[in-house]
Amino acid sequence: MNVMIGYCPLIEKLEAHNEQNPVSMHVPGHKNGRLLSPPYSTYFEQVMQLDQTELKGLDDLHAPMGAILEAEHLAAEQYGCGRTFFLVGGSTLGNLTMILAFFERGDRVLVQRDVHHSVIHGLELAGVEAVFISPDYDKYSGLTIGVSKASVAYGFESYPDIQGVLLSSPSYYGNVGDLKGAIDEAKSHEAYVFVDEAHGAHLHIDAEFPISALAAGADAVVQSAHKTLPALTMGAFLHLRSTEHEARCRYWLHRLQTSSPSYPILASLDVARAFSASMCGKKIASQLDAFQKSVDEACPAARVKNDDPLKLILRAPAGWNGWEWEDRLNKEQIYVELSDRRHVLLVLPLESPDLWKHTILPVLTSLYEGEHMETTFDEMVFPPFPSVERYSFSKKLENQDVETVSVKNAEGRRIAEEIIPYPPGIPLWMEGEMIDQPRLQFLCNWLASGGRIQAASRIYEGRLLVRKEVGENE
Repeated sequence: MNVMIGYCPLIEKLEAHNEQNPVSMHVPGHKNGRLLSPPYSTYFEQVMQLDQTELKGLDDLHAPMGAILEAEHLAAEQYGCGRTFFLVGGSTLGNLTMILAFFERGDRVLVQRDVHHSVIHGLELAGVEAVFISPDYDKYSGLTIGVSKASVAYGFESYPDIQGVLLSSPSYYGNVGDLKGAIDEAKSHEAYVFVDEAHGAHLHIDAEFPISALAAGADAVVQSAHKTLPALTMGAFLHLRSTEHEARCRYWLHRLQTSSPSYPILASLDVARAFSASMCGKKIASQLDAFQKSVDEACPAARVKNDDPLKLILRAPAGWNGWEWEDRLNKEQIYVELSDRRHVLLVLPLESPDLWKHTILPVLTSLYEGEHMETTFDEMVFPPFPSVERYSFSKKLENQDVETVSVKNAEGRRIAEEIIPYPPGIPLWMEGEMIDQPRLQFLCNWLASGGRIQAASRIYEGRLLVRKEVGENE
């Protein structure tokens, strides 16, 4: 689908510069792509013509006054907020900036437990005390469905001095739940609300999509534009409801974001914003929903319902796990976003389903034909977390004596490293937590089924890094 996307100030400046046939006597070293020879020039030469530095007329991300600032203002207008920053370090950079800008060491923060590990790392750097609240779970799929208003209320009831709330919405699987209720409850306690909306840069396009965090009342929101919009990987937005907090965010962006930002990524954010504007009014959500229903008709019981029709969740048939079913799809040249023990997740394109229903749907119909589908399950996709759990990031495990133990003997020990099933990148344990039996069993099943783990140093040797118990090194 070719879409006319309108005015893109930054990419137009870059194009105008390139049309002058400029002679590069500046960085980067590829000299507008001229140093490459085939076959690499085939891939890189055109994009390298846009890969510039802070030349006159091309603006400066860290002190924008021209095309970059105009592009950011257009994005803020598009998303209905006071200020938008372009990010070239993904939502990870946005989450770190958002947390460090608004919290100080020792602050108490209410945090949704199934957040991405970049949020955890931001809390760690800020040295806050986190009060984790468990998300709710869908009883039919075992997938998380966001944090409820009641859970937020219980968090404030348990710890009335909470100064801010950190939520994640939509989930990797496209669930939002009662985001508006959760934010309203936090606001009733006069707390700031920040949302990692990495998977929701498209939600404002159509009222039939789930509610966006900005529309629900969040004060600051981070979005991975590259996840659902046509932006280059690592392109992201940081949206602020008010310009009141612009200076504190810029302070941290100067410290966390590279001083040599990628102009191709910045330009792709400009284009992604314009593309999203061009999609407004096209009723894309209802078209995606219609495609999902066609999957139901062609492959009965295969689909798991969720909130966002851009995400298609499919059950693996009986006798298969999600990773095995992903491999089966790969053989048909369909590459999915992630798998777990029971599901595969497809991120659909923001375009007319007619263009791809003729490629994806016949393959799914063929693969699911004759397969038995189980609609009940005996294990959560992610194990339940405590309803409220206090964790101090101001007391890090620096200089702790550690050792490795076999996974089967790890129950009751304190973990000395993060254990992060990836994707989705939600920490199973944070450093210092007690290794409990339910999560340990989940880890064993995850690994046995083919799941991957990040951060753990010796997990594939069957060992975990734990704290030495008192007296062991005396």
